[in-house]
Amino acid sequence: MSEQDRNPYLLFTQDILDNWKAQEVLYLKVEELSIINGITLFELIPDSVLLDVDHETMYSIDSEDIEDMLLPSKSTRFLVHEVYLAEEDE
Repeated sequence: MSEQDRNPYLLFTQDILDNWKAQEVLYLKVEELSIINGITLFELIPDSVLLDVDHETMYSIDSEDIEDMLLPSKSTRFLVHEVYLAEEDE
């Protein structure tokens, strides 16, 4: 698989949430990416400063809604782009 074909998104996990909390992320923006085969894909963006009120939602990182995003769902996936994980490796 070429670098261009590689999927840059990872499924949101407890490890990602724990790392973001350790990095003092305060909130997450949730943005709908697409619907594929009946599964709605959402991207989680930490501490985003841009908010389009009509299409996106912000959550405190400590909210129960964020914890719920970790639960498996047949119709929804919460994803994180690898660019928001770069600091974890430093």
